Amino acid sequence: MASYACRLQASGNRVSINTSPERVGLEVNGVPAVFNAHCVNAYDIAEIFAVGLYEVPEALSGLRGRDVVDVGASVGDSALYFVLNGARKVIAVEPLPNVARCADENVRLSGAADKVKVLNAALSNEPVSVPCDYDLLLSRYFSTLKGSGPCKAPGVTLSYLLNMVDDPYLLKMDCEGCEAQVILGPERERLRAFEHITFETHPYNTGVSDEKLLASLEELGFECRLCSTFKPKLGVNINIYHCKNSKLRQLNRTF
Repeated sequence: MASYACRLQASGNRVSINTSPERVGLEVNGVPAVFNAHCVNAYDIAEIFAVGLYEVPEALSGLRGRDVVDVGASVGDSALYFVLNGARKVIAVEPLPNVARCADENVRLSGAADKVKVLNAALSNEPVSVPCDYDLLLSRYFSTLKGSGPCKAPGVTLSYLLNMVDDPYLLKMDCEGCEAQVILGPERERLRAFEHITFETHPYNTGVSDEKLLASLEELGFECRLCSTFKPKLGVNINIYHCKNSKLRQLNRTF
């Protein structure tokens, strides 16, 4: 978090970092993000706060007072990142029950329960079978398309999630494959409700090429660009794209 704090301070923000054996905390302009030391995925924290995985200036510049749908929320790190950057409300979707409980705990410690709603659910048309207790470090790779377990997580649709927000602005998807179901599925038109979409691709889970996903989004009026490539897996790169809705915001209000 230190490098993220330095970048924020250099931009004129008031920033402080607090650590203890039990908690890790960052405060930006009076808004805290606090993590239980036992509910932290260190790699995701590093990617989000040090590497700047979602640090897309054109998206963050209009985020203040707007709503975010965060699919693949893990322990709540990305949701709290969006809150630090001014989000009014974040709907955080995480299918693994023990990971979702950690997200709830971190949101509570941060005093952000009025801004972040954690759903122990999967972005899916039906319930999914998941492990009841999954390793936090490995949870970043868990896919409901490939893995299963004795616990059930309800499925929620994009329409359901949109009904939970008043002012959809940003959709973030890091869900190890569900992005293909959303971008190519029967509800794809509902994506027009968002001004920005940031998503990670997982062709080794879906069998769907990045080109097909990008073509679908471009048909909907989004202009997409590659933000980063990392974590080669099974010989296939994982790519993160940011897409901006080229339609006027007033038109989006109809969705």
